[in-house]
Amino acid sequence: MEDDILIKTINLSKQFPGVLALDNINFELNKGEIHAVVGENGAGKSTLINIIGGIIPPTEGIIEFESERFYRLTPPIAKKLGISIIHQESEIAPTLTVANTIIIVGTGIGPKYPLPKKLHKFGKFDMG
Repeated sequence: MEDDILIKTINLSKQFPGVLALDNINFELNKGEIHAVVGENGAGKSTLINIIGGIIPPTEGIIEFESERFYRLTPPIAKKLGISIIHQESEIAPTLTVANTIIIVGTGIGPKYPLPKKLHKFGKFDMG
């Protein structure tokens, strides 16, 4: 159902000098779904995530967020939409759980998609 689509990419491509990192990527992420982006080193996973997070622009293509079309997101726009990225290399606080790190960083869940409600299905966490 079209109303259930949260994020959709349409022919998303990214060309770096000498490298085609993404070539016409099309996918839909429906509300309430969890997806994993997997692939070999150099497959374009980080490039895709960085485009959706507004860190780098696509060379071509469209990102739709709840049917609103974007040809280029920026980090502030992505944040306003509830999109954020926490890179695995980032050690904000190495003793915190993933859930607590996301709560502290607080850069992408927003009032439309409350974080604690989403994370409770992954296990117990607290800030105490």
